[in-house]
Amino acid sequence: MSNYDQCVLFYSWGIDLAPYVPVVITADEYKQITGNDYAAGKS
Repeated sequence: MSNYDQCVLFYSWGIDLAPYVPVVITADEYKQITGNDYAAGKS
């Protein structure tokens, strides 16, 4: 399972993916998974 796949799973569980950017997934991948733009420092 890739980091991307894991994050898709985490998101399906309601886990916030913001802390995983940019270490585990890229901002582009974050947007693909969540449908939201990644904004650094967003609460």
